[in-house]
Amino acid sequence: MHLVGREDELCSIDELRAEVWGGYGTGVLIQGAAGMGRTALLRAACERAQRAGALVFAAAADRLEADCRFGVVRQLFEGVDGSWPVSGRDGLDGLDGLDELFARAMDLAAGRPVVIAVDDLRWIDDASARWLAYLLRRIRRRRVLVIATTSLPTDVIDADLVSRFDHGIALDGLRTEAVVDLAGDILGTPVEKEFGASCHRATGGNPLLLRAVLRAVREAERPVSSAVLSEVLASPPPDVLTWLRRTLATCGSGAAELVEVIAAFGEPVELDLAVATAELAIARVAPLVDALVAAPLLYWCRDRVSLRPPLVQAAVLAGLAPGTGQVLRARAARLLHSRGAPAADIAAQLLRSGPLGEPWAADVLCAVAAKAMAEGDFDRALDHLRSALREPMSSQRRSELMVHMGSAQPPADVGSAVGYLRRALDVTSDVSVQAGAARRLAGLLCLSERYGEGMRVLRNVAGPARDRSPEVAASLEVEEALLGLFHLPSPDSALARLAGRVDLTEEPENDALGILWSVCAMMSGLRRQQAVKLASRALDHGLPQVNEASLHHPMSVLTLAVAGELELAFHHAGQAVDQARRTRSALGGARALAVRSEVNYRLGRLEDCRNDARACRDTLVQFGSRRADGMAVAATARLADALVDSGDPDAAGQVIADVLGGRTVPANLLGAWLLTSRGRLRLATGEIREGVDDLLQAGRRLDSWQVTNPAVIPWRSLAGLGYAAMGKNSAARELIEEELALARRWGSAQAIGMALRAAGRATKGSAGVALLREAVAALSRSDASLEHARALADLGTALRTTNQLADARHHLRQAATCAQQCGAIALVRLARAELIAAGARPRSQAHCGPESLTPTERRVAHLAARGLSNREISERLFVVRRTVELHLSSIYRKLGVRGRADLPARMPMPSDRK
Repeated sequence: MHLVGREDELCSIDELRAEVWGGYGTGVLIQGAAGMGRTALLRAACERAQRAGALVFAAAADRLEADCRFGVVRQLFEGVDGSWPVSGRDGLDGLDGLDELFARAMDLAAGRPVVIAVDDLRWIDDASARWLAYLLRRIRRRRVLVIATTSLPTDVIDADLVSRFDHGIALDGLRTEAVVDLAGDILGTPVEKEFGASCHRATGGNPLLLRAVLRAVREAERPVSSAVLSEVLASPPPDVLTWLRRTLATCGSGAAELVEVIAAFGEPVELDLAVATAELAIARVAPLVDALVAAPLLYWCRDRVSLRPPLVQAAVLAGLAPGTGQVLRARAARLLHSRGAPAADIAAQLLRSGPLGEPWAADVLCAVAAKAMAEGDFDRALDHLRSALREPMSSQRRSELMVHMGSAQPPADVGSAVGYLRRALDVTSDVSVQAGAARRLAGLLCLSERYGEGMRVLRNVAGPARDRSPEVAASLEVEEALLGLFHLPSPDSALARLAGRVDLTEEPENDALGILWSVCAMMSGLRRQQAVKLASRALDHGLPQVNEASLHHPMSVLTLAVAGELELAFHHAGQAVDQARRTRSALGGARALAVRSEVNYRLGRLEDCRNDARACRDTLVQFGSRRADGMAVAATARLADALVDSGDPDAAGQVIADVLGGRTVPANLLGAWLLTSRGRLRLATGEIREGVDDLLQAGRRLDSWQVTNPAVIPWRSLAGLGYAAMGKNSAARELIEEELALARRWGSAQAIGMALRAAGRATKGSAGVALLREAVAALSRSDASLEHARALADLGTALRTTNQLADARHHLRQAATCAQQCGAIALVRLARAELIAAGARPRSQAHCGPESLTPTERRVAHLAARGLSNREISERLFVVRRTVELHLSSIYRKLGVRGRADLPARMPMPSDRK
C-alpha cells in the first residue's frame, strides 16, 4: 500500500521493526486527528511487516464495544490455532490470567517476530487495556512490536497505558509537496504547485479532506483550475459533511452548537461570547474546547477562537439551517449590548444579523458610521447607515440618515444618491434637513445636465420654508439663482427676482443675500470694498453651515479673486479643498479645485493652476461628464490659458476640443470663460480674426447677463489688442478705453494694471511708454505676478523701440525672472528675445538655488520644510505620491541638499497669508 506524504513515518516504524527483529521489543503510539491517516499508516506498517516475515495480529477498538471485556484481545487472537483462556472465563483480568495471556502470546513469538496492532486506543475496553499495558512491560527482550493509534492527545487517554509506549509518532497535515503528488494521483494529471497550495490552505493538509475535495474536482469533469476548486470548496462534498458530523460527535454534547456559533461569526470571536451565544453550560466549556482543539477544529489565540481549516468553516455553514446565522448574530449583538461592549463590536454583529427591531440598534450603527465618516472611511460608513435604516426610528432621523447616505455615495453611483436624497425630502418636515438634501440633490442633478430639475428642487423646498425659516428660504433661493447663473443660457426669473431684492446702497438682510449682493456687485463692477467685506463674512460664517455642495462658497471665493484679494481667496479655496477631501465630497471638491485653479492663475502660479484644473476634470469624469458643471468649464478654460502661457498651445487646443466633444461652447455664462480662452489661444497662434470673434462673442454673452466688470473677464482689452494687430486702431482704442474706465470704477489694481497695459501696447511712442509704466506700477501693488511680468516685458519692448536700451534691458530682465518663477515659458522666450534685440546677452536660466525651482517645487519644498510627509503633501496638492517624490528629488538636486532635514535652512519660509 502506497501512502503519499507518510514516507518518513513508515521509515521510522521500519527502523523500530529492525530493532525488534534483533530481539529488542518495543511499542510505538501513532497519534493524529480524525482524517489524518492513522489507520492507513497502521495498515501500511502491518503489510510491510508481513512481507518481512512477521506474524501480525490486528484489532480495531470500537465505541460500541468499549464495555466488552477483552473485546480487543479477542479480535487480536480469534482464529488462531489453540484454545485461548479468554473464552468464557471472567477471572482472567487478575495477575494469573494476564500472565497466562502473555505466555500464550510469547509462544507465538518463539518461532517468528510478532506485530500486535491496535487501532484507536480511545475506545479500548479496560480489560484489554490492562493486558496491553502488561504486555508492553514484558517485551524488552522479545521479538514483539506493538503499534497502536489514538485520535486523542496522549495527555487525555490513560496515562499508565501511554507511558508503556517507548516511541510516539504525531501525524500532522501533509506538506504542500505531498498534496501536489496526491492531487496528481487522484486527478490523473500533474497539477501546478499553486493549485496544490490552494488545496493545502483549504484542508490543512488533512488526507481525508483532501481526497474528498479532489474526488469532487475530478467528478466535475472540467479542466483542473482554481475556479473549479473554489466551487467545490463553496459547497463541500458529502464525505466532508459526514466526517464533520462524526468528529463533532466524538467531541461531546454542545460541540456542534459551539462550532455553529463560531462559523456564523465568520471571524475570530471571544470565547466567552461564543459560549454565551451558544447557550452552553459553563461546566462543559473546558473539556469541549479541549476536544475541539485536539480534533483539530478550533484555533485559539488571545482569547479568541476560530475554525480551521477553511473547509471546516464552509462545511459548518453548509449544514446551518437558513437564517440560523442571522439569529445567532442577533443574539450576540444583544449580549454585547447588555454587557456595555464597544459600539464597533456590537455593530459588527448587527451588520450581519438583519434588522433587530430595537431602537438602540440604530443608535449603535449610526455612532459607528459617524466615526467612520470622520476618519474618511465612507464605504464602512455606508454599510452601517444602510443597516441603521432597516431599524425603527423617527421620520426626522430617517431623513437625516438618508441625506448622509446620499452625500456619501461614490460618484459612479449618482442614481443611488439621488434616490436617497429624494426619499429624505419626502419623509422629513424639518427645514434644515430639507435644505441640505435639496442642495445636494440639485448639485447632482446638474451634474447629469438636468439643470431645470435641480433648480425646481430648490424652489419647491424654498417656497414652503419662507414662513418657517426666512433665512433658510433665502439661502435656497440664492442657490437656485447661482445655479441658473452657472448653467442656464440666459438670465432666469429666479435671478431677476432676487436681483430686485438687492440694493447695492443698503446692507443685505442676511448672509445668503449678502452673497448675492457681493456677486451682483462683482458682476456690475461696483462697490468693490463692500463686496469683499460681505464675501469674507459669508465665508467666515457659511462653510460650516452650508454643505460643500453649495455654490455659496465658490462664488464668494471668486468674488474675492475678482476683487484682487488673491491671497485671501487662495486661503479660503484651500480650506474648501481640504473640507471636501475630509468629507469625500466629489462635487464639492471639484468646485473647490475649479475656484482654486482660477485663483492660482490670477496669482501667476501656472503649474498649480494646471494641477488643480486637471484634478477638477478628473473628479468630474467620475460622474460621466467634464462639462456638466459650470465651474468645471471655467477650470478647463484656465487650464487652456495656463498651457498657452507655458508654451504649449497644441495641448491647450486639445483641452478645449476635449471638453467641447464636437459640440458648441456651452450657452451658459461660464461658457464665456471658454470662449475667452479659445480667443486667447487663437491670438497666440496667429488666428487673429477668429480670436477676436471669440472674444466679442464672449463679451456679448457677458453683456446679456449684465456682467460689465472687466476684472471678471478682460475680453475688451484682449479683443482690442487683436483689433490693433489687424490695423483697426479706432476699434481697439474704443474697447480698451471702455475697459480702463470700468476697471478704475471697480478699483482693483490688477484690473486697472491690465487695462493700462493694453492701452500702452495700443499707443505708440512716449505716450505708450508712460501708460506701460503706470501699468507696471499698478500691478506691482497686486499679487498678480504673471500680469506684472507681462507689463514689464511690454514696457521693456516699448523702451527698446524708443531706443531707451539700458532701461529696456533692466525691465526685460525683471520680466524674464518673474515669468520664469511663474512658469510662463512663452513669456520667458519673448523677454529673452527682446533682450537680445536690445543688445544684451541674457543670463542663462538658473539651474541651481531657490531661484531655479518651479512654483510647484517651491510649494513642495515649503511644505516638506514644515515637516509634512509625502502623503500629506500629495493630499494637499491633489497629486499622487510618486509626483511628490519626483519633485523632492529635483528640489534636492537644485538646492544641493541631502534630504528634507536640510530644507528649512535653504528655503526661506513665506510670510503669513492675509
